[in-house]
Amino acid sequence: MGSREKMTEYVEKRASLDAAEAADKACRRRIQMLLDDASFVELDSLAESRGLAFGFERPKVAGDGVVTGYGTINGRLVYVAAQDPSVYGGSIGQMHAVKISKAVQMAVAANVPFIGLYETGGSRIEEGIVGLEALGGLIADLTDASGEIPLLAGVFGSCAGGAALLAGASDFVLMTDEKAGISMNGPLVISAVENKGTDNAASVGNAAVHTEKTGLAAFKAADEAELIGTMKALFNYLPDCADGFTMPAAATDDANRTDTALDDLAAGLDQGYQVRDVIASVLDQGSMLETYSAFATGMVTAFGSLDGSTVGVVANAANRIDADMAAKAIRMVEFCDAFSIPLITITDSEGYVISQQAEEDGLVIAASNLMRSFQQATMPRIGLIIGKAYGTAYLTMNSKSSGADVVYAWPTAEIAALSSDTAAHIVYRKEIAASTDPATARQTFVDKYASEVASPYVAAGLAHVDEVIQPAATRPRLISALNMLTAAY
Repeated sequence: MGSREKMTEYVEKRASLDAAEAADKACRRRIQMLLDDASFVELDSLAESRGLAFGFERPKVAGDGVVTGYGTINGRLVYVAAQDPSVYGGSIGQMHAVKISKAVQMAVAANVPFIGLYETGGSRIEEGIVGLEALGGLIADLTDASGEIPLLAGVFGSCAGGAALLAGASDFVLMTDEKAGISMNGPLVISAVENKGTDNAASVGNAAVHTEKTGLAAFKAADEAELIGTMKALFNYLPDCADGFTMPAAATDDANRTDTALDDLAAGLDQGYQVRDVIASVLDQGSMLETYSAFATGMVTAFGSLDGSTVGVVANAANRIDADMAAKAIRMVEFCDAFSIPLITITDSEGYVISQQAEEDGLVIAASNLMRSFQQATMPRIGLIIGKAYGTAYLTMNSKSSGADVVYAWPTAEIAALSSDTAAHIVYRKEIAASTDPATARQTFVDKYASEVASPYVAAGLAHVDEVIQPAATRPRLISALNMLTAAY
């Protein structure tokens, strides 16, 4: 074949590929929605399967059922892999997995995030161990990349078996509400084994399960457009790599802004409040992005910005902490630590849940792991105690003893081993019993313990709290501390 014939063959092959790419394929549509216009550069578009030399084999398809490459999101470089469910159900064969592995490896080498857009029937059966080993290699590459670069997973359809580990190895998983499913075993397999109807099988591993019960997925979206939009919003809070952000975003809010509504909230703390209102008030306006909002709702985790700088937030929203809440907090602490994102905690908790079942569910392990996560963390950390901080809740929610750099307290804070009421009953029980008016005596001793032991001023006097601050001035104090800490780090 001469040079002219080779060029003619190339033009014909390219035209055929361009026609296929121009088709309304979900994988390319999703990439187009995610990346900046005309920024995507595809890799390995001609790669084909390498099945076993015997047995059933389907016709080879250029690209092998996955589109990989790089592009930009708001001008920032990112590597992407999008599975093509129209090619053998998006099943993962050797070259399919190798293509994604290559994109992950290149993202690590470039110190930029990797995003997987998944919809797959799982391992390609006819490729046997060849495909399985390649999938194992891909999972290993994702595991190695974890903590080096941010890993995002968008799940648009089935993602079962070994493919489910692609999502499990990611830092943040986003799922569509109607079609997405992540499970170790497919719904039909579970239905057959458990002899349950298909209605039960349909609920296996769906978005509701993983956002509300397991905590695997951080976000649930109504459709793929909402998922992509949420992913891009989340992406704005993530650095390129473990070295952190090269520079903060431009400030969009007054660093000295105060909020008298927080004084009113503090004054009515005993009547109940929403900690999300506190978070939204102190962060830059409109910057709060809550993660895992439907899971372990008694603990709030979120990203936001303070004077343009990205921060993570962990806050109590329930009186007591259970194992799932601790696990949720740990996830945020460890992610922020890996990527040098400063962390702010807001504490108001009486302690850990009290029940036999909670103990059997591993409450001590969960609390120990939370304490360990804080103690081992090295990013800037600021603690804010606004209400109760009793016993183990105080210790494991970013206390000075767990390594907090700066701890502030509102005047409404109570810091002690036990509540003033319980402590007074234990410490002064003889005096209360001997009193001619036990009820009055009890209240006197409760007040005595509250002022002499549990008061935030006592903690500040012992240097366990850096300062007792006015609630309205929380935002500027946090920004001041953040600026000081980031300069020091």
